[in-house]
Amino acid sequence: MSLDDEQPFDWAELAREKQASRDEDARALASGEKSAEQLRDENEVFARVLADARINLAASESLG
Repeated sequence: MSLDDEQPFDWAELAREKQASRDEDARALASGEKSAEQLRDENEVFARVLADARINLAASESLG
């Protein structure tokens, strides 16, 4: 998924990509390709980014 001026953000596409990633993680875990610890380490990066990306909308200025 990429953002550009021509195309608005597609929440449904994001949900599909996230589900595909979860499905791939489940497949890799079930097949023994990856351990639960490996998946936790890989996905932990995203949890940290999300925690740091909080936005205080009350303190934001209107763009309109």
